[in-house]
Amino acid sequence: MLNEIKNERPQPGSFIVFDLETVVTDTRGHQAYLPMERYKPCAGSRSRRGYAPQDDPLITPRWVFQSIVAASAMLLTQHPEGNLQIESFETWTAETHNEPAIVTALLNLMADVPQGTRLASWGGAWHDIPMLLRAAQTCGATLPAGWDWLSFGGDGRVAHVDLQRIVTGGSKMKLIHMAEYAAAVGVPAKITERPFAPARLYQEKAWEKLEEVVEGDVITTACLLARWKRLQDGRADIDTVTDRLLRQVAELKPGRGYLRVLAAYRTRHFQARVAQCTRDAAVLAPWLDEAA
Repeated sequence: MLNEIKNERPQPGSFIVFDLETVVTDTRGHQAYLPMERYKPCAGSRSRRGYAPQDDPLITPRWVFQSIVAASAMLLTQHPEGNLQIESFETWTAETHNEPAIVTALLNLMADVPQGTRLASWGGAWHDIPMLLRAAQTCGATLPAGWDWLSFGGDGRVAHVDLQRIVTGGSKMKLIHMAEYAAAVGVPAKITERPFAPARLYQEKAWEKLEEVVEGDVITTACLLARWKRLQDGRADIDTVTDRLLRQVAELKPGRGYLRVLAAYRTRHFQARVAQCTRDAAVLAPWLDEAA
């Protein structure tokens, strides 16, 4: 009876795995802030005492003066055999969308998903959701029905699966980069560019590369989410689930620069499984060679 109860636990439905890339663009807003602090920059002026220039908000604009220049969102739903599968994978960049248009596209996606869909991110509680809320207020957007909890900072521990917060024990362990955790559990990350490349790519108008960066972070987050989901739903082997997700990415995003690395990753894991099965067969069924 206990085994039946364990195996019949209801599985949560859908997740929106999302990532935003932001760049300081609101120089007008920062200039409006300086008089409020009674600060008048002059040629050759140095940062205030006790501040390094990069940490002084009067010298270096902080996050509130950044704008969303790229966003990507992957809708994942429950697979019949366990864990997750991709339903859609959309990306918006400053090439064709200004910040209000990116915010509108993301909120429209959130409005159309099944009821009870949760957000999933890496560090979204510290960056992506605050940026989304600031941008939504700036452009006068309203959150879709059922997403009002986001207006309180997106700190719904169940409705928002922030993997950075989860894997660090609710931030009790020191926060780490996604690439660190991905390397530790064997998931590809930061495939096409360095972590701080988006600002340069935006300035260079390298839109396809910017799309690959934001999509790459979503792909990595999805693979990490699948491993977290495996803790609750053990019906599907994690290598099978990861291969399924990456195969679907290849179908949805043909021509992307990260596909070669993902294909090599899939091949390497498949070959490792074949080799393991061969070793197991030699131990468990040594007569197979004789029968052949």
